[in-house]
Amino acid sequence: MKKLTTLLITLLVVIAAAAQSGKDARIKEIRAAYSQAKKKIDQNGKGGESPKDMTIVLNHLEDEDVPLYMEMTIKYYFNETYPEGIAEKHPYFIVEDWACHGHLRYREILLNPKDQQVMFCYMRGETDGGFVVESRYYYDTKGKCIEEKHNTDNNWTDGGSEKGNAEYYLKIFNMVNYNGYFSPLEPDSAERSTTPKAQRIAQIRSTYAQAKDKIAKNDKAEMPNNLHITIHDLGVNEPPRTIETKMYFDKACYFISQKSSSMLLEGYSEYLFDPQGESLIFSYSRGREEGQEYEWRYYYDEGGYCIETKSNSEETDDGFYDKRAAKDYQAIFNTLLNENH
Repeated sequence: MKKLTTLLITLLVVIAAAAQSGKDARIKEIRAAYSQAKKKIDQNGKGGESPKDMTIVLNHLEDEDVPLYMEMTIKYYFNETYPEGIAEKHPYFIVEDWACHGHLRYREILLNPKDQQVMFCYMRGETDGGFVVESRYYYDTKGKCIEEKHNTDNNWTDGGSEKGNAEYYLKIFNMVNYNGYFSPLEPDSAERSTTPKAQRIAQIRSTYAQAKDKIAKNDKAEMPNNLHITIHDLGVNEPPRTIETKMYFDKACYFISQKSSSMLLEGYSEYLFDPQGESLIFSYSRGREEGQEYEWRYYYDEGGYCIETKSNSEETDDGFYDKRAAKDYQAIFNTLLNENH
């Protein structure tokens, strides 16, 4: 019996030692990957290479009565590949800076560049009273947290919640860059609007003017409500380009603009929503190709039907692709504003 007990204890010690050795090796691998990612970030956009990054800046007045004002910046660094000629972007490092009513938070997320599995998370939070929480999480190849380090027992997060945050930010990135994310486009309403076309277009133009006035005031406000997304990449078979998307909102998103620019191509789009932020009522886009500038304007009725198209191009689609793009932007906006992380 003693021999059996001794054997079992020996086996347990060997298994524990092997597990510890495996964990130590994984943590060493993660630290090496972290160091490599930091070096790559330091060289991003240098040495004649195009920068490959995306920045989301969200300013949000959360409570007008208190008021609670939130400012958040999420910065992604990604690799860009072109399988079958289609651009794919996969982030390897994410940085978050967040501030609200004297509370601060800084977060780093290291992802495996091959499969986007979370490898490491770092979080530092600070209250206006000076209380600081600092946490580090290490994950195995299957996404299981194998080690966590805290500067206090009163830590605010755990391995599961930090992995959830990493997956949330990855989802946002994929939604913006269409990495397998498209919002389903609901069919137009079966009921057609009875508003005369001329009256409807006049209403849309009045709403557009009001939106522009609201945007001008918002941009000058001490606490504006806006969401800006900036992407630096190469584009497909193109020189380096910048895509800047701006979303304006109060309780709902009422206006979106997007500008894409490079040495060869320039594009600009606008999307106007009804005051409730539910349906697209007007879209505008322009682009330059081979020295010729093209423009498209689409006016929609209450049911989503295009009732008027104005364009100098023979190619029009009754605003179908604009409606799909608007739906995708609404999904991004709703995910960022309505999911608490």
